[in-house]
This record gives sequence, C-alpha cells and structure tokens, in this order.
Amino acid sequence: KRRPVVINVYTPCPVEHGLPDDWSQHSSRLALESRAFPYFTYDPDAGETFADRLSLEGNPSLDETWPSYALKYVDADGAEQVMDLPVTIADWAATETRFRQHFTSAPAAEWNDDMMPFHEYVALSASEREGRAPFIYVANANRQLGRLSVSADIVRLAEERLQFWAQLKELAGLEVAPSVRETVAASLEQEFERKATALRAEYEAKFAEAKATYPAQIARRLAEGLLKHAGSSAVAELLASLPASSVSPAAVAGNGQGAMTPAPAAVATSVEANAPKPPTQAAAAPLPAAVPSASGSATAVADADEALSLEAYIESERCTTCDECTNLNKKLFAYNANKQAHIKDPRAGTFQQLVIAAERCAVSIIHPGTPLNPKEKDLEKWVKRAAKFN
Repeated sequence: KRRPVVINVYTPCPVEHGLPDDWSQHSSRLALESRAFPYFTYDPDAGETFADRLSLEGNPSLDETWPSYALKYVDADGAEQVMDLPVTIADWAATETRFRQHFTSAPAAEWNDDMMPFHEYVALSASEREGRAPFIYVANANRQLGRLSVSADIVRLAEERLQFWAQLKELAGLEVAPSVRETVAASLEQEFERKATALRAEYEAKFAEAKATYPAQIARRLAEGLLKHAGSSAVAELLASLPASSVSPAAVAGNGQGAMTPAPAAVATSVEANAPKPPTQAAAAPLPAAVPSASGSATAVADADEALSLEAYIESERCTTCDECTNLNKKLFAYNANKQAHIKDPRAGTFQQLVIAAERCAVSIIHPGTPLNPKEKDLEKWVKRAAKFN
C-alpha cells in the first residue's frame, strides 16, 4: 500500500549557525540527543490509535528527561577525571555561535553555592529558582573544567522543548497525563471496591453456612464409622437423629488405627438396628486420574522446545567503547569496570532497542536473544532483524 510521505530533517548550516565545516553531522546528533529536535515517525497503517501510529524509537533514553554523557577533563593535579552529566538543550546551544550571547564564562574564582547545574535549575519551580543561577560544565582547550552561565532565554527554550517532548510521549502512549491517570485510578478503585464487597459478602455467606452445618455433618460421619464396626443401638439412634450428610456420597469408616478412611459407596445411609456385616470383598483401588500417553509426552517435549529462549548478551571483551548502546538506553546497557559494555538489566528496555543496538554496533558483539515481552509492538519484524545477530 503506497502513501505520500513528508520528511522534515534538521540540517544545520555551518556558516549561518557558526559551526566548523565538518560539524554538521555532530551538531545534528547533539540537537536530537538534547531534545531540541526529537525524532519521531507517524505511520497511518501501524494501528487504529494515535499511540500505535506514532513512534519515538530512535531517541536516546526514552524514559529519561535528558540523556547523559561522560565529560572527561583534567583536574588541578593533572589527573584524568570523568563526570556523568545530562545532555541538555543548553549543551547543544552552547556549541553554536548564533547563541553565543546567551552564555557567559564564569571564572573559577567566582564560583559559589548559588550556582546550580542547568538541568537541576530547570526542574525547580519559579519560587525555588530565586537567588540561584544556572550554568553548564565545559572542558576548555587544555581539558580543564569550566562553567558557562546560562541566560533566562535558554531556560525558557528548555521548558518549551521539554513540554513538547512530554506531549510527544503522551501521544505515543509512553506516558499518561496526570489528569488521565487520576481519572483511570479513580475508576479502577471503584471497580476494585465493588468486586471486593461482592467477594466479602460471598465469603461471609459461605462461612455462616459452614458454621451452621459442618458440626452436624461431622458428627454424622463419625457415627456412621462407629456403627460400621461397633453395632451399638445407641449409635444408631444418634445417627437417626442427625441430618443427612451433604459433604460426600460415601460414608466414613474407621480403619482400625484411629484414622478415618472413605468406606465403599455401597454402604446404605439408612441404618438397621443391627450392624451390617463386614464386606466380603475389598473395594477396588481407584485408578490414577490421568496417565500420560507416549503422544502426550512428545507434545510436552515439543512445547518445552518451543518455550526455550535465548538470553541477550554482549561479548564484552571485544567492546570498543563507542557509546552507541549506552546512549540508546543506559538502564538496559552499561559499562563494566573495564569500560566495556554489558547487559545491565534485560527488562529495562525493549527488544527493539536490543536489535537497534546490535545493528549500530561497529564490531557486531551484541546478541539480542529472544523477546521477553511477547506483546511488544512489531515484534515479528524485530525478531526477523535479530536473527543474523543470534
């Protein structure tokens, strides 16, 4: 089925944006990662709802406000240091000359406690920002750590872009708006309370019935067992005075050791004055409820084979530390002590992200395995693409 397509691509101009000649690709990627220009696709044929049709796959760290990166610098003693920081829209804007007037270098002698990292400042309310000043960290030409003060215009730009990012996630079904969540929660609570009330009433009714009838039923079964072997007329009189048992069609007889075992169903519930004669033939032992056949065993083995799954893994010793997978999802992928990638939590991401990471890996060391969520969107397509990496 053919459809027209509209493609909107952010393509920075080195001259107009004040970038080095070879920085277009780097600037485009930074614009994507900083949420300045998120990546999304809308496919009318992908489903019935807007959430089915809109996809944000391709953006790093979908479940985070900002992606993060490692800023490497040299401290005052000349030692190599690394600081993990979010990639904010201020970090992107600071790389382009057209935004230069919104950033001011802050000498180390002027650093104070009122200065706050940009991502923390943006997360505060207007009243909490009073007396605080936002900044971003930078590394200069000598790889020494520095700070740039950020203007209020860039703060407003970040707020607008974060609002747009949140709206995209709601439209794509990745987040639920607070008002919708409250409405759904209230509806679920009402339904839960209704079912709980009904179950409570049913339980109380059954408990009351059991409390009223079980003593007489137990007494009758004991009397029947005693009468079976004792033949006492007193027991017969007691049995005649008790209501008929509704628990089991079989009477209960003593086994001679003090334990109670089911008697043959042929024993009559009406009682004669004299005890009935002991049965001349033992009751046949009951057969097992089901005996698995050979074909049933084969089916079980086949089902077990179908249920086998492959665990996702990375050949960490061959990792080149390219950041492709960790930039995609830092909860799913992480680096070990040797700065080599591994699967941190296979349930912290999607099978699609595992496959995309495998496709982006320059040395093909990521093996997606089999999906953990059978209901993941477009799963058949991603399983097919994962085959060559497993």
